[in-house]
Amino acid sequence: MSKLHVLNNRLLRTVQKKSIKTHNNDLYKSYFTLPLQLLHQFNIVLFMHNYVYHRNKLPVVFSTYFEENKVIHKYNTRQKDYFHIDAIKTEIGQRSIKYKGSKLWNDLPAELKKYSHFNLLNINLKTI
Repeated sequence: MSKLHVLNNRLLRTVQKKSIKTHNNDLYKSYFTLPLQLLHQFNIVLFMHNYVYHRNKLPVVFSTYFEENKVIHKYNTRQKDYFHIDAIKTEIGQRSIKYKGSKLWNDLPAELKKYSHFNLLNINLKTI
Protein backbone atom coordinates (compact mmCIF):
# COMPACT_ATOMS: atom_id res chain seq x y z
CA MET A 1 0.00 0.00 0.00
CA SER A 2 2.83 2.42 0.74
CA LYS A 3 4.30 2.11 -2.78
CA LEU A 4 0.89 2.86 -4.24
CA HIS A 5 0.50 5.82 -1.89
CA VAL A 6 3.90 7.26 -2.90
CA LEU A 7 3.12 6.81 -6.61
CA ASN A 8 -0.25 8.48 -6.18
CA ASN A 9 1.33 11.48 -4.44
CA ARG A 10 4.00 11.71 -7.13
CA LEU A 11 1.34 11.59 -9.83
CA LEU A 12 -0.66 14.38 -8.18
CA ARG A 13 2.47 16.54 -7.89
CA THR A 14 3.37 15.95 -11.53
CA VAL A 15 -0.10 16.67 -12.87
CA GLN A 16 -0.45 19.82 -10.78
CA LYS A 17 3.16 20.92 -11.42
CA LYS A 18 3.79 21.42 -7.72
CA SER A 19 7.12 21.29 -5.93
CA ILE A 20 8.15 18.41 -3.71
CA LYS A 21 7.68 20.70 -0.69
CA THR A 22 3.93 21.00 -1.34
CA HIS A 23 1.96 19.32 1.40
CA ASN A 24 0.05 16.20 0.36
CA ASN A 25 -3.25 17.47 1.78
CA ASP A 26 -3.12 20.44 -0.59
CA LEU A 27 -2.63 18.11 -3.54
CA TYR A 28 -5.72 16.09 -2.64
CA LYS A 29 -7.86 19.13 -1.81
CA SER A 30 -7.28 20.72 -5.20
CA TYR A 31 -8.76 17.59 -6.84
CA PHE A 32 -11.53 17.19 -4.24
CA THR A 33 -10.39 13.68 -3.37
CA LEU A 34 -8.99 11.80 -0.41
CA PRO A 35 -5.71 9.99 0.20
CA LEU A 36 -5.91 6.30 -0.64
CA GLN A 37 -6.36 5.04 2.93
CA LEU A 38 -9.18 7.50 3.66
CA LEU A 39 -10.75 6.82 0.27
CA HIS A 40 -10.75 3.11 1.09
CA GLN A 41 -12.42 3.74 4.46
CA PHE A 42 -14.92 6.12 2.86
CA ASN A 43 -15.99 3.46 0.36
CA ILE A 44 -16.35 0.86 3.10
CA VAL A 45 -18.65 3.21 5.03
CA LEU A 46 -20.72 3.76 1.87
CA PHE A 47 -20.93 -0.01 1.42
CA MET A 48 -22.14 -0.38 5.01
CA HIS A 49 -24.72 2.35 4.39
CA ASN A 50 -26.02 0.33 1.46
CA TYR A 51 -26.11 -2.76 3.67
CA VAL A 52 -28.14 -0.99 6.35
CA TYR A 53 -30.59 0.96 4.17
CA HIS A 54 -30.51 -0.58 0.68
CA ARG A 55 -29.63 -4.23 1.20
CA ASN A 56 -31.63 -5.27 -1.85
CA LYS A 57 -29.16 -3.39 -4.10
CA LEU A 58 -26.25 -5.52 -2.91
CA PRO A 59 -25.40 -9.00 -4.18
CA VAL A 60 -27.36 -11.76 -2.46
CA VAL A 61 -24.24 -13.07 -0.72
CA PHE A 62 -24.29 -10.00 1.52
CA SER A 63 -27.92 -10.33 2.61
CA THR A 64 -26.98 -11.87 5.97
CA TYR A 65 -23.24 -11.14 6.02
CA PHE A 66 -23.23 -8.87 9.08
CA GLU A 67 -24.96 -9.49 12.41
CA GLU A 68 -26.17 -6.98 14.95
CA ASN A 69 -25.45 -7.50 18.62
CA LYS A 70 -29.16 -7.91 19.37
CA VAL A 71 -29.14 -11.09 17.25
CA ILE A 72 -26.10 -12.51 19.06
CA HIS A 73 -27.53 -12.07 22.55
CA LYS A 74 -30.89 -11.09 23.98
CA TYR A 75 -29.60 -8.60 26.56
CA ASN A 76 -30.80 -5.02 26.20
CA THR A 77 -27.44 -3.23 26.01
CA ARG A 78 -26.46 0.22 24.78
CA GLN A 79 -24.69 -1.37 21.84
CA LYS A 80 -27.51 -3.67 20.77
CA ASP A 81 -27.87 -1.87 17.41
CA TYR A 82 -24.13 -2.05 16.68
CA PHE A 83 -22.77 -4.67 14.32
CA HIS A 84 -21.16 -7.61 16.06
CA ILE A 85 -17.37 -7.71 15.73
CA ASP A 86 -15.78 -11.11 16.14
CA ALA A 87 -12.54 -11.32 18.12
CA ILE A 88 -9.92 -11.40 15.37
CA LYS A 89 -6.27 -11.62 16.29
CA THR A 90 -4.56 -11.64 12.90
CA GLU A 91 -3.84 -8.58 10.81
CA ILE A 92 -5.23 -10.31 7.74
CA GLY A 93 -8.52 -10.96 9.52
CA GLN A 94 -8.71 -7.31 10.53
CA ARG A 95 -8.50 -6.34 6.86
CA SER A 96 -11.69 -8.20 6.00
CA ILE A 97 -14.79 -6.26 5.00
CA LYS A 98 -16.74 -7.97 7.76
CA TYR A 99 -14.37 -6.64 10.44
CA LYS A 100 -13.54 -3.23 8.93
CA GLY A 101 -17.08 -2.51 7.83
CA SER A 102 -18.54 -3.33 11.23
CA LYS A 103 -15.87 -1.34 13.06
CA LEU A 104 -16.13 1.74 10.84
CA TRP A 105 -19.94 1.76 10.95
CA ASN A 106 -20.00 1.30 14.72
CA ASP A 107 -17.52 4.16 15.14
CA LEU A 108 -19.58 6.58 13.05
CA PRO A 109 -21.40 9.30 14.98
CA ALA A 110 -25.13 8.59 15.41
CA GLU A 111 -26.12 11.70 13.44
CA LEU A 112 -24.38 10.32 10.35
CA LYS A 113 -25.90 6.85 10.70
CA LYS A 114 -29.43 8.25 10.56
CA TYR A 115 -29.17 9.42 6.92
CA SER A 116 -31.00 6.87 4.83
CA HIS A 117 -30.42 8.80 1.62
CA PHE A 118 -27.05 8.02 0.04
CA ASN A 119 -26.27 11.60 -1.08
CA LEU A 120 -26.91 13.07 2.37
CA LEU A 121 -24.48 10.65 3.95
CA ASN A 122 -21.95 11.25 1.19
CA ILE A 123 -22.02 15.04 1.64
CA ASN A 124 -21.98 14.97 5.43
CA LEU A 125 -19.27 12.32 5.59
CA LYS A 126 -16.93 14.44 3.50
CA THR A 127 -17.28 17.36 5.90
CA ILE A 128 -15.75 15.40 8.78
